[in-house]
Amino acid sequence: MTRPKNWVKNIFIFVPLVFSLNLLNVNALLATVVAFASFCLISSAVYIFNDICDAAKDAAHPVKRSRPIASGLISKSKAAVLAILLALAGIAVGFTVNIAVMMLVTAYLALNILYSAWLKHVPVFDCFSIAAGFVLRVYAGGAASGETVSDWLFLTIAAMSLFMAFGKRRGEFSRVRSAESRDVLRRYDIVFLQGMVWICAGLSIVFYSLWALNREHNMVYTVPLIIFLVSRYLLRLSDPDSHGDPTTVLFKDKVLLAAGGVYGLLTVFLLYFQGRG
Repeated sequence: MTRPKNWVKNIFIFVPLVFSLNLLNVNALLATVVAFASFCLISSAVYIFNDICDAAKDAAHPVKRSRPIASGLISKSKAAVLAILLALAGIAVGFTVNIAVMMLVTAYLALNILYSAWLKHVPVFDCFSIAAGFVLRVYAGGAASGETVSDWLFLTIAAMSLFMAFGKRRGEFSRVRSAESRDVLRRYDIVFLQGMVWICAGLSIVFYSLWALNREHNMVYTVPLIIFLVSRYLLRLSDPDSHGDPTTVLFKDKVLLAAGGVYGLLTVFLLYFQGRG
């Protein structure tokens, strides 16, 4: 119900910390970790709220019907209380970092409540809402570590987030052609979704490359890895067994997971250890 597996999405909070060369700054690192915890609490509250909204539909779904709320294991009223407590705790934890983090985590909560109640049923708006959630995570990381998010980094995160969002819808559309799992899928077209996936994938690579070219520490050498990661992700989206969820795709593909690890290690090496010795 709280889906801790999906907390991995909150790792975007650490992006400004790493790229600003403050990973070894104890105060900045601690503040970012607390901001990460804040988003994990808020994320769990959002997932519970979403399950409450979708309880009736989930009960008829072959997989989702086993979820606690859909199966009747936990009542909606008890789940709502838990969601409220988690949301308040998340906001309070964000406030311990600074006002900016608290405002961003509150904005994330408001966005996702709006998404669960309405925006997820509106084509295109649903994907942009998902992408906005990732952008808010990055800006919260910047607010926690005291770093400014550059224009190219903003565009990179936005494009990559849209790539994953439209990819998720494409995967859902391919897996459930009758579109009974999401009402919004009935208003999408596979050609449109495929086109948006390719456009956002290309923009992700272009924006990241431009960001890397404007950076020191030879970050341009990470561009081929980004191209590989995007290509591998596209391949996994074409797999009929994939439903496009970024977390599922990542953890089910060991090659993709390993490549992501290599990217992380190479980035840390180029930023923090290159030229030392």
